[in-house]
Amino acid sequence: MTILVQDLNQWKGAPITDAAEQKIGTLASVYVDAATDEWLFAAVETGVVGFRKVVLVPLERAAVGRHDIRVAFPKDSVKASPEFGTDEELGPDDEPRIYAHYGMEYSPADTPSGRRLARR
Repeated sequence: MTILVQDLNQWKGAPITDAAEQKIGTLASVYVDAATDEWLFAAVETGVVGFRKVVLVPLERAAVGRHDIRVAFPKDSVKASPEFGTDEELGPDDEPRIYAHYGMEYSPADTPSGRRLARR
């Protein structure tokens, strides 16, 4: 199933699960490729009240279920990815670390900032 960015933004607060239907967290926002505006990552809010954090998970092979968004990565892998506070922005060194965690190739964008990801 193809997921459009505007569709994903309508799902903010929806559960994010892995292929085994284990809940990982809830959709906080979507990160897109800054050059093409194609969705790349879901920002997933995890943890308990007072100890919330955000992790990113690739949206490649993700699918919208009846009440959730299922990602292709196991819960343990997502929870082990680089984490951020719920009010933090990604720093310039964060993008390469996130890509490396998921075994994805990374190259800086051909822009003055070099940033590949933009939050929507």
